[in-house]
Parts: sequence; C-alpha cells; structure tokens
Amino acid sequence: MRKIINYLVDNLSVALLDEIDIAILNLLKRNARTSYTRIAEKLGISESTVRKRVKALVENGYIERFTIEQGRGIRAIVLINSKIESYCPSIAKKIVKIKGVEKVYEISGQYDLAAIAFAPSSKELNEVIEKIRGIEGVERTYTCIVLDSHYNDSVNFRVDKARK
Repeated sequence: MRKIINYLVDNLSVALLDEIDIAILNLLKRNARTSYTRIAEKLGISESTVRKRVKALVENGYIERFTIEQGRGIRAIVLINSKIESYCPSIAKKIVKIKGVEKVYEISGQYDLAAIAFAPSSKELNEVIEKIRGIEGVERTYTCIVLDSHYNDSVNFRVDKARK
C-alpha cells in the first residue's frame, strides 16, 4: 500500500504548478510570441529551464496551443441548441470545420454549444451563422456580437510550494 501511495504522490506532483510555471504561463498569456530567452531573462532562470518547463506545460495540458487573436473584423458568440436526438460532439466537430469558426465549446445550461466566430464583415459573419444553422441536428441559434474584450493577464492555478 505504501508503494502505491508513494507512486501516486510522485506522479501526481509532476502535474502541479510552482511559481515559475505560473510566471511562465502569465508571460505567455500576455504574449504567446515571447521568446524563451526573454522569459528566462525576466525570471532569472536559464533558457533551457524555460524550454523544458514549457514542454512539460504542453504535455500536461496547461498549454493547449500558441495562437493569435485577430483584431480587425467582427467576433460573435453563437449559442446553439441541438435537436434532442442529436449528439452534441458530432455537431461541434462539424461546426468547428466552418471557415470563420475559431472554437466550439460544449456547455451546460439553456444552450448545448457555444461557437466563437470571426469574420471581416457582418455579411461574412452572417454567412458563417447560416452555415451553422444548416448543419443537421442544429435546432436554433442565438448570436451575440462582441463589442469589446477585456483580459485577465494572470493565470489562476494552485501553486505547489513543495516543488522547487
């Protein structure tokens, strides 16, 4: 039993974040293009340490992808109800393939899915929404146009004070 507990503690602690991991995540959240060298300089650690930690953050699912966010155009949140007999994950996989759809979330509450859509104009955004409505299993949509964005540049994770 003791071996099992030690094994679990050793393997679970790998996924916990320390203050350096959180600092790296915060810097990358502000600017995903920040170089490992620049991060190392800001944190007072080696570039190879940053590289290894970012690799571990990716492997453990703390970083899904490095991306940009387009600024000129219209972004919308499209809330989607599916038909009762429909399977939401298969609808989500079809929606995310539509040009202009950035991400699709399976959600709880009044709606089944939420899609984040972006287009250069309202005409093109409407075309994206019409394609979503045309997918088999979609019952109806409700669209909210994003007027402004506000960001929290910090990452909220529990810190493992024992890990150094």
